[in-house]
Amino acid sequence: MNSAARIAVPGNCDGMAGRTIAPIKITAIAAATVLLGACTTIVPPPPPPPPPPPVVESVPYRPLPPGGASYVMEIPGKDFFGKRQTVNRGRSEDEKVWHFRSAWNVAALNCLGTQYQPILTAYSSYISQHEQTLGQLNERIDSVYRSQAESRRTAIRTRESHMTSVYNFFALPPARSGFCRAALDISNRASFAPPADPIAFAKDNFDIIEEPFETFFEEYEEYQRASAEWDARYGVQYGPSQPGWVAVQQARANGISIPTAGFSDPASTLAAPAGPTSLVADPATGVGVPVIPTQGDFISQPVVEPVVTVQGEGQSAAPQ
Repeated sequence: MNSAARIAVPGNCDGMAGRTIAPIKITAIAAATVLLGACTTIVPPPPPPPPPPPVVESVPYRPLPPGGASYVMEIPGKDFFGKRQTVNRGRSEDEKVWHFRSAWNVAALNCLGTQYQPILTAYSSYISQHEQTLGQLNERIDSVYRSQAESRRTAIRTRESHMTSVYNFFALPPARSGFCRAALDISNRASFAPPADPIAFAKDNFDIIEEPFETFFEEYEEYQRASAEWDARYGVQYGPSQPGWVAVQQARANGISIPTAGFSDPASTLAAPAGPTSLVADPATGVGVPVIPTQGDFISQPVVEPVVTVQGEGQSAAPQ
């Protein structure tokens, strides 16, 4: 084979078509290949994408207690059977009827909106139409207290103390909205079909008048769980901006008396009472029925955007 060949090579990088040179040795082909490679444009790879921006955690505000309730409060617990240990537990049938009558009385005094006018009308009719039956029931309850006390005076004081707890329970302001709606429902039915038997009517409707408080206690327990989780996760850094967290810290640090729903002064179970409590004497027992101004469904607790605590030199992020 002839060791020489005619090949086309560029004179420069502007082109090489139709140009030839004299025969050269085959070994020159390698040099031509290198020259061709030098004329090829090299495109660099694209730059890597920028790193994603850092994820900024959205810090929620601290959970609020239901119904404008106090940030710190004890509520009745449940027994082994899941029954909440309120003032209504473990009572005789007569006392249960009297508790219903007392709850209706509380509603008539505290549910004052125009839409709740039927409550006072129906309650007044119930009391006047069944005065004798209810009076006899009241006397039976009194006789039980007298039989269990050392003196008549002690019996009276014991029952008055119990009735104070009953009224405090049903006057619980954070449960007011649901309580008034339940009382209105009962009152409308009593007005539409006046009960012939006041005792049977009370027993049939007792669970309805008590349900709003059971609902409130469940909601408050959920608030306690949720707020405790928030405190554990965000409290040190964001707690001082949240009124609820501050209230909890102050209660722990100062050892202040924590109200118990259904037993303590009802006004103490509100984060911000709308007005002072007044008492209206119950004609049947002489015990004061609490009348506590509230603002309906309006929640007075402020919803505050969590703000990170600024640490100064030698200062901790939050009070211990």
